[in-house]
Amino acid sequence: MTAGTARAPSALLDQLPAEHRLLVQEAARRLPPHAEEILAAPTHRALGRVVRDATLLLQLGAAARDVQADGPLVEAASTALRALRELQGPSGTFRGGDNVDSPPDSAFTVNDLAWARVQLGGLPASVSPAKGLIDLLDELLGAVAPALLQGGVHTPNHRWEIASALARLWESGGSEQTRERALQWLAEGVDLQADGMFSERSANYAAHVSVPSLLVMGRILELPALREAADRGTRIQARLTDADGRVETLASRRQDQFERFDGGALHPWFRSHAARTGDPFSARAERRTSALADADAVLTLLAHALEDPSALDPLPDPAPSAAPDRPELVELDPSGLVRIDHGDSRAVLFGGTDTAAIGRIASGTSSRPVLARLVGRSVGVPEVRLSRDFFSLGPLRPGPPRRVDGDEEAGRFSYELREEVQAEYFHPLAPAHLDPHGVYPLGFNGRFAAAMDFPHRPVDVLALTTTLRAELAPGHLNLHFRFTGTDTPLCLLLALDGGSLSPGLRRDERGRLVLEPADDGAPASAGAVSREAHCTLAGDGETLEISAVGALGGRAFYDPGEQYTFLGATDEPRGEVLLIPARSSAPLTLSLCLAASSASPPRDGGVRLV
Repeated sequence: MTAGTARAPSALLDQLPAEHRLLVQEAARRLPPHAEEILAAPTHRALGRVVRDATLLLQLGAAARDVQADGPLVEAASTALRALRELQGPSGTFRGGDNVDSPPDSAFTVNDLAWARVQLGGLPASVSPAKGLIDLLDELLGAVAPALLQGGVHTPNHRWEIASALARLWESGGSEQTRERALQWLAEGVDLQADGMFSERSANYAAHVSVPSLLVMGRILELPALREAADRGTRIQARLTDADGRVETLASRRQDQFERFDGGALHPWFRSHAARTGDPFSARAERRTSALADADAVLTLLAHALEDPSALDPLPDPAPSAAPDRPELVELDPSGLVRIDHGDSRAVLFGGTDTAAIGRIASGTSSRPVLARLVGRSVGVPEVRLSRDFFSLGPLRPGPPRRVDGDEEAGRFSYELREEVQAEYFHPLAPAHLDPHGVYPLGFNGRFAAAMDFPHRPVDVLALTTTLRAELAPGHLNLHFRFTGTDTPLCLLLALDGGSLSPGLRRDERGRLVLEPADDGAPASAGAVSREAHCTLAGDGETLEISAVGALGGRAFYDPGEQYTFLGATDEPRGEVLLIPARSSAPLTLSLCLAASSASPPRDGGVRLV
């Protein structure tokens, strides 16, 4: 069968693996009662998805050959459509969620409804329930169209969601105005960075918004460049998907920067892209995320395949997995991320936060001060941070890694990351700017606000420059810090994952582990010579040696910065952490080294002292 050749809808199921066919069959059984459950606390997006899924399952012949579900599926869709009409406000948008009268939020539901309208319109006349559903859909879509034509957005990905909904409205019989408005949004240009990441750098929004929306618009509006943009975005997410099907999201500017991202939601797009283009990395990511794909992901794939049958064409051979002698390096310069996979270990460097550039922690920005990760098969350090006691400016957030050396065959690479922070002491105002009543403009100087007319005051600047040289090799991560400027207390924070930790470490008053030099543990002075400290994290057949060299000792702490502490908050990671206190009076080196081990620690579900 040639790529993209149309198949009978019921034949699409035959292209799925057995476990995904079971998910579809269960979805067909569950949809009618699930629709009733949603009515207890209805949301427009959940109701819209019921309509999409019911229509899809009708197309597939009730999905499971042993389920005669046409009647219940039609009733579920009809009930959902009537409930949606109750949620539709005077403007046509759907009520619900934390955004009021929101065109882009309603666009998510419109995308499902307009897809269903086109599919139902293509059913044979013998399918009698289709007419009743089409009438309900036409009423809803006609009422919401003006809001999408006139409405605005408030996030980058919303542009593509609302433009996609407008394109679908045009495809389903809407006015030419819907097409023109979609093209008006697209005239801004797709927000794809040079490294293949969308501007929000989010796997979550790539999976649920940007990639599917661009594919839809590329097809409907006959704009191949949009599909090419979706393809670039898909390929880079595939390269960032590990052997467990998890996607690296440290560089994200959205909520998924704070936790591991399950790649199941990307599975439909990995599958589609690999089948259509023959990309081996997407084929590998498809395999890695297959077990993580839930029923919604599989139904999304099938809905897409009804529009683009090539999505279920045969897959190419997947790219081989990385190995110590065959490392995979991904360098995303605009995102400030480097990821290297050595097979038995994976390391990440990150220097792409937005905090320094915009001067604050904010929604929609990258803010996590995680410098690096090193993760093995059973143990690892998923976060390395460096905190400073320097005017409460927060942890080290350097600029992007710059490669300074490398031996690709040996899997060894070196990078440099750099940051300069500064604070001011302000002098008296010049006579021309004095106010005899002592009234001066309230201003914000980047650290704090005061009615002091900061811009007109002479200043003394105190600066602290940190240069980090990072060396990556199979199972190894070495971080060498050098400091220029005011001497200040430092503290490394390592989040620990898996295994059990060697004895001899104390816990501070908050229960955090503290690694100190083996001699006397006395606080380091400004002129202290370098001292050493080390410990071992033992996992299942693997150990991680942790060692530090520098002006070690002193107060163990983690300071998230004034922007958190002012609110009584913190961004300190949950779970077990290891603190390594030091000072900036001498260079500081942190070395992480993974090695095979025959010992197996007790399986107690987390890090513990032995």
